[in-house]
Amino acid sequence: MADIILPVFGGMFDSTTVVDTVNGFPRGDKAVDSSFFAKMISSFYSDGILAAGDYAQNGFKVVPAGGLTVTAAPGIAWIRGYMAWMQEAQSFVLSAGHSYSVVLRLNTASGEFTLVATETTSSVPVRTEQICDLVLAEIRIPSGSAELTESMIRDTRSNLEKCGFVTCTVDALQTVPFAEDAGSVGGIPGNALVRRDGGTMSGNLRAAPEMTGISVVRNIAYGTALPDVMEEGEIFILLSE
Repeated sequence: MADIILPVFGGMFDSTTVVDTVNGFPRGDKAVDSSFFAKMISSFYSDGILAAGDYAQNGFKVVPAGGLTVTAAPGIAWIRGYMAWMQEAQSFVLSAGHSYSVVLRLNTASGEFTLVATETTSSVPVRTEQICDLVLAEIRIPSGSAELTESMIRDTRSNLEKCGFVTCTVDALQTVPFAEDAGSVGGIPGNALVRRDGGTMSGNLRAAPEMTGISVVRNIAYGTALPDVMEEGEIFILLSE
């Protein structure tokens, strides 16, 4: 009986046929567009502000800048696989007696990022097929205020529902969503690890041998869920099932 074969979209592959020419450049039958690369990159980077490198914890942070002006610091962010890189600080002049949300907005239809200070409503953040907001800060300015202070600004970058920080590659890949699903630590089955019930050890403490054949413990870690990675020679003690 012949195999039943169904196509599955993927890439990136070398094209075997030129199907048309766009602005003088040939387009092959295996060509992919920016949405494909964005989808691929979003498998590695979660949405949020990148809190690393040159910008550390200050990327896109909104702070007072004198009078009723606020400034958003330079930074890098990822939204749905697209990268925003704001290289210079941007400022807004706001009005007393109003509440605002400062958002970083992706618009895939127009192919651009914008920084928006919008009066806060229940519709913020906007999350549609084409638009996605990261809420950087919420600002409430009392009527009659002439000076905007830090107490009027709520930093929402760490709020996972409104913004969040980019997680590491392993977290974003979700190779092991929960450590206890790993099944083994450094190649050692979970049932071979030392267990502790209350103050009583219920197994023998053993160290993995080094390349020299000498048994050495470099580090002893404790926890209630198995880590998915351990170096050779490290010991993990499971405190509870």
